Amino acid sequence: MAKAQNDVSLTAKNIHKYFGGVKALEGASVVVSKNKLISLIGPNGSGKTTLFNVISCWLDKSHPDDFIADKASEEKVRRGLLRSIKSRFIGKTESEEDTPKEVGHVKFEDLHLDGLSAHEAALTGMMRTFQTTRNWPKLTVLENLLVAPQYQTGESFLNIFFKRKQIAEEEHQNTLRALEILDFLEITHIRDQIGEELSGGQLKLLALGRLLMTAPRLILLDEPMAGVNPTLGNKIMDKILELKVDSTIFLIEHNMDVVFNYSDEIFVMARGKIIAQGTPTEIETNKEVIEAYLGADY
Repeated sequence: MAKAQNDVSLTAKNIHKYFGGVKALEGASVVVSKNKLISLIGPNGSGKTTLFNVISCWLDKSHPDDFIADKASEEKVRRGLLRSIKSRFIGKTESEEDTPKEVGHVKFEDLHLDGLSAHEAALTGMMRTFQTTRNWPKLTVLENLLVAPQYQTGESFLNIFFKRKQIAEEEHQNTLRALEILDFLEITHIRDQIGEELSGGQLKLLALGRLLMTAPRLILLDEPMAGVNPTLGNKIMDKILELKVDSTIFLIEHNMDVVFNYSDEIFVMARGKIIAQGTPTEIETNKEVIEAYLGADY
């Protein structure tokens, strides 16, 4: 049954992405419900991170007619361009039978993201983390959080001279917010440590904290459990689960215990496409999913 539009946080439809002769994504589509924890799983190389990169505008999607595998394909594309030119200036020819393929799109709530830069997409209320954490290594944990809020008054050079009181009040409020987040993540005790001194698990929590400083409505997490010991991993997931009150969580994860224990819904990718979606119970018994992970002879 189709989801009501006001219940949908993210729609990515018919997404293609080609790298030369490699089809990283081939018509992938997902619909992510609001205030849910949705997992995206699949074998290595299935296109999961590429899909995240297109959704968050770090990569432009490809047109489904743009794939060029060999010289024959190049010639086909060349003929297609000639037909397009003729169609525009002469009118459609009787021999033209090809129907243009549907071009995919990405929509976050009511906003179409197609054509935005990664920076512009981040300002919409959708934020993401990466497989490799990206923090400020020479700043303290607290300072890392304080640089995250968007549209800070002190970012303007002239405001430093003419809006000093407003800047001071804003910094005070941001500091209170940062301390609340540190307390929520249970890392207040490392607030004065610099980023390069932190463990892998602490860096994951710091990246999550910086993201929370922007109050995102949609959070994309790329392998939040990678390199984290199970005890800390469960703690991180418990914190992520609490975020569903105000945010939608869409995550890529290889830890199947985490995926099946915490997800409301699971999408499964293989060969650049979504091959299955459903509840954890439905996915763990899906024959096509088992074949994608273990092979058709399993």
